[in-house]
Amino acid sequence: DGVAAIIGPNFSRHAVRIAPIAQNHGIPMITTSATNPTITDAGDFVFMAAFTDDFQGKVMAQFADRELRASTAAVLTQEGDVFSEGLSQTFIDNFTGFGGNVVAHEFYTSGDTDFTVQLTAIAQFAPDVIFMPGFVPDVPLAIKQARTIPQPNATGITATFLGADSWDDPELLSMGSQAVEGSFFSSAFSAAPPTSGQTGATLNESARQFISAYQSMFGRSPDGPGALGYDALKLVVQAMRRADQLEPAAIRDQIAATRGYTGATTLIGYNSNRHATKSAVILRIQGGQVQFHQQIEP
Repeated sequence: DGVAAIIGPNFSRHAVRIAPIAQNHGIPMITTSATNPTITDAGDFVFMAAFTDDFQGKVMAQFADRELRASTAAVLTQEGDVFSEGLSQTFIDNFTGFGGNVVAHEFYTSGDTDFTVQLTAIAQFAPDVIFMPGFVPDVPLAIKQARTIPQPNATGITATFLGADSWDDPELLSMGSQAVEGSFFSSAFSAAPPTSGQTGATLNESARQFISAYQSMFGRSPDGPGALGYDALKLVVQAMRRADQLEPAAIRDQIAATRGYTGATTLIGYNSNRHATKSAVILRIQGGQVQFHQQIEP
């Protein structure tokens, strides 16, 4: 059909299937919010707009170790999902590398509504944090149930839950209610600027314009996936404008040459694996809202 470029897909489990097809046909592809680093293994036509889970997993492990002072962690993974399994392992590798102890690693299946077995196994160790790189509705359901599972010296699991960019979903709060209060998760974007004393740069003009336009169109503030969808398209458009001709190989070369991109998020550039070098933000659920906590540079 003469397609010049592909934007997306959003999820790693889809991107790892589509990337080899785009590569075989020689069509440049930029994923939006997909983060599994193996996506670009398909070849030199495949790029990512988001950071990779190699970075995201390290960010959350470091946050647990340095800011939360966690010495023990449990991990709750969605079995069979390339994103959840890969990111869980990256978190484990980094957390143990920082000197922490992963006391339990439990698995569940997407669509499960009863997490009693997994949470009971975790509760006996009373971990400081629980890392759960999953999706709505599984995440809020599991956290709700965790608060009712007794652990030594407590009537419910008291661990701080940690998540990833997959939590950046408006339904998280509506389904999680008070259970998710005090949790933290990583994302590529925050529409809320840092307040006094917080680590992070102020929103640039491009981000402010994006937020204003998004709010005007949809009546709410944008989330991370929305920001990355915008950026993926803009990265392709800019590459097309720089290319000598609108041919896939020329567009690919210009995407690879991108440096210092500024949009909803910023991108320093692409490495040899076509992974985006960019910052992450850590968001906190507090007062029934998702709030900016800090920005982590690559």
